[in-house]
Amino acid sequence: MPEDASVNLEELLKLHPADVADYLQRLPAENAQCILRQVPRPLAAQILTELEKERFRAFTASFSTQELVELFQELAPNAAADLAGELPPEKRRQILAALPAETSAPIKALLHYGEDTAGGIMSDRFIALRSDHTVQQSQEVLRTRAEQRPEDVSYLYVTDEAQRLVGVVSLRDLVFRRPERRIGDIMNRDVKSVRVDADQEEIARRFEHYHYLGLPVVDSENRLVGIVKASDALHVAQREATEDMQLMVGLSGEERALTPWQKSIGRRLPWLYINLATAFLAAAVVSLFESTIARWTVLAVFLPIVAGQGGNAGMQTLTIIIRDMALGELSPGDGWKALLKEATLGLVNGLAIGLAVGLAGYVWKGDWRLGAIAGLAMLLNQLAAALSGVLIPFGLQALKVDPALASSIFVTTVTDVAGFFFFLGLAWAAIRLFGI
Repeated sequence: MPEDASVNLEELLKLHPADVADYLQRLPAENAQCILRQVPRPLAAQILTELEKERFRAFTASFSTQELVELFQELAPNAAADLAGELPPEKRRQILAALPAETSAPIKALLHYGEDTAGGIMSDRFIALRSDHTVQQSQEVLRTRAEQRPEDVSYLYVTDEAQRLVGVVSLRDLVFRRPERRIGDIMNRDVKSVRVDADQEEIARRFEHYHYLGLPVVDSENRLVGIVKASDALHVAQREATEDMQLMVGLSGEERALTPWQKSIGRRLPWLYINLATAFLAAAVVSLFESTIARWTVLAVFLPIVAGQGGNAGMQTLTIIIRDMALGELSPGDGWKALLKEATLGLVNGLAIGLAVGLAGYVWKGDWRLGAIAGLAMLLNQLAAALSGVLIPFGLQALKVDPALASSIFVTTVTDVAGFFFFLGLAWAAIRLFGI
C-alpha cells in the first residue's frame, strides 16, 4: 500500500460500510483499491454498494474478474445487478459467465429491466405464500426462511398455483388463526401492486402519499417477481430531488462534489453557453434604448433592480411548481388554478414592491416621474415572472421535456428581457411625453 494510504484498519472495520465508502471516496483510486483488498470480502462488497457510480468505476478498474466475482457472491442479487449495470459491457459479461448459475440467473433477470423502472429498483428478497396452503403449512415455510431479514417480511404476499399475486396476509393472522385455515380464506384480497415497467418516480410518489412499507412488483401476467421496499423508494426520491435541483441550475443531475473536474466541465460548459446566449438577448433589448439611457443616465441605476426582483419572484414560483410536479401533486387540470393563484400573487407583490421602489426612486433622485416608471415596471415584471413561472414548466411538460431541465433559464430570460423592456420602454415614453 502507498505510504499516504496508511489507515488503521481495525478502526475502519468498526465503521458502517457507508462511512467507510465516504472515507475511501476522498482517497486516490489506487489507495482506495489497496484498502478494499485488505478488508474482509463481505465488508468490501457492502462498501462497493455505497460508493458513488463514478468512484465505483474508478476503484474497480484494476480489479480482476475473479476479484469481482468473489465480491458479487457476497451480495443480494438486486445489489449485484445494480453494480453490474455500472461495469463496462465486456467486463460485465465475463463476471456473469464466471458466477455460478444459481447466482448469475437472478442477476441477469434483473439486468433486463430498465434502470428507472420498478424492475430496476426492486428486490427479489420476499416471502410468498400459497393461497391453497394452510396456516400451519405457511408457518413451516416461514421457519425454513430464517435467513430473511426483518425488512423482508414487512408484508407476506399470497400467490396462486401460477405464481399470480392474489392477496396479502399479516403475521398476526398467521399467529392467531387456526392451523387448519386456508390462507386464501384469511388473506386480504385488496392488495396494491405495480407493474415491473412502472416508472420509479411514480412509485416514489405512491410511497410518499400512502406510506407503504413495501409494494409488490408483478409482470404482465400479474405474476409476483419482486418487491420495492420503502428504503428503495426513499433513495429514488432523494436521487430524483437532487437531479431536479441540479438540472434547474444547468447541471447534469449526476455531478457530485468529488466528481473529477474534467467530467464536470463537460457537463457545465454547454449550459453556461446557453446562459451566455440569453444574456446577449437581454443586452440586445438594452441596446435598443441606448439613446434613452444616454439622455436620462439615472435609468442605468434601476435596471438591475427591476430585472433582479423579477428573477427572484420567477424562481420562487418556478420552485413551487416544479416541486409539486415532481411529487405528483399537480395534475394537468390544476394548471389554470396555479396560474390564477400565481398571477394574483404577482399582482399583489408587484403593487407592494412597485410602490416601495417608486417611493425610493422619488426620495433618492427627487424625481416623481422616475419613481412612477420604476414602480410600474416592477409591477409589470412581477406579473411576467409569476406567469412565466407557471406557463414555462407546464409548456415543457406538454412537449415531453423535463420541466426541471431548462425552466430556470427560460424564466430568467423572460424576467430580464421583460424587466429591461418595461422599464426602458416606459422611460422612452416619458421622455417623449414630458420632454425630459
